[in-house]
Amino acid sequence: MSNLNQHLRKMGNYASLFLVFLGILLIISEFFVHRHGEIELEDLPIFPVIYGFSASIFIVVVGIVLRRILMRKEDYYD
Repeated sequence: MSNLNQHLRKMGNYASLFLVFLGILLIISEFFVHRHGEIELEDLPIFPVIYGFSASIFIVVVGIVLRRILMRKEDYYD
């Protein structure tokens, strides 16, 4: 079983490195490929990265607030 865990950890490391490499390539390509945005703001370099990151942070924060509002106590139905 230990050998399987080591193999899975190694595969996870390779997958993580691949995703980091892919992200770096996409960020570098932002400076060479022209996107045709609907508004001028979309034509700024790295705009999709900033927009996506801020949207994900917004979703997490809204989820935390909604959990505090909607969460019931453990013995709510007792």
